[in-house]
Amino acid sequence: MTLEESELQKLNAKVQTVGEVTSLLAFPVVGYLAYLFGVKLMLLDAVFLLIGALLLAPYINVVVRRREIAENENKSTQPTISPKVVFAGIVLILLFNFAIAPARIFVFNALKSLTRKEVIYGLLRSTGTLGSLAGVVGITLFAHKRKIGISKPLIVGMLFESFAVLLLGLPSLVSLFSGILLLNFGGGILNVSFDSLFQRIIPLKKLGTYRGIFDALATLIIPLSQLTFALLIEHGVDISMLAAGMFGLGVLSTAGFFILMCGIKKRGFTKEEV
Repeated sequence: MTLEESELQKLNAKVQTVGEVTSLLAFPVVGYLAYLFGVKLMLLDAVFLLIGALLLAPYINVVVRRREIAENENKSTQPTISPKVVFAGIVLILLFNFAIAPARIFVFNALKSLTRKEVIYGLLRSTGTLGSLAGVVGITLFAHKRKIGISKPLIVGMLFESFAVLLLGLPSLVSLFSGILLLNFGGGILNVSFDSLFQRIIPLKKLGTYRGIFDALATLIIPLSQLTFALLIEHGVDISMLAAGMFGLGVLSTAGFFILMCGIKKRGFTKEEV
């Protein structure tokens, strides 16, 4: 079965919505249980993980049919996406991740100068969860009705996150909460759209490879970025200037990815031809 972009977005957004709602409800419950039972709660965690794994077991051997190409089509004329284009997209997203990753460092640095920082941090986490939930619920509601596709929400999410980094570099409690809200709102939209993009343009037999490469590189890029900016802040570099620079880098990588997406769309391909 081949899904339209909007339908694919809707399905991925539903999955993300379930995860966000579960997190929103589970954190206070688990916190209270941890207060009561301490480390023994890890046993319950293991039981829940086992149950979740067993529920996914029936999907291991699901047969996925590859769409057949009509015999009268000339395969040599079918547009294709080269691995170079795919890796170019991955590099742009990683560059964007490098620009967005210092947001956490900016938040921790802002909290150092505040009183009751533990309470404020808890409120920031709740604000971020609500922002992420709003993003994925928005895609769930509008993906099919408005035919929003994949590329538009993806670009919008990247721009929201870029602007959020700029806000987090400002010395204001209002900008701190606004930045966290926009960062997670844009992140929710971006995560759903990025999952849909991978599933849309990469065939199933290569999906795990490309996604594994991206996740492995992101695991290196994000902490490297955070370490770099933590050192820069320790050496007295102005945070507002750093935030402005990362905002610019985020916008540039977004523009590059937008151009790449436009080029892919003009060629008109199916993922079987990647």
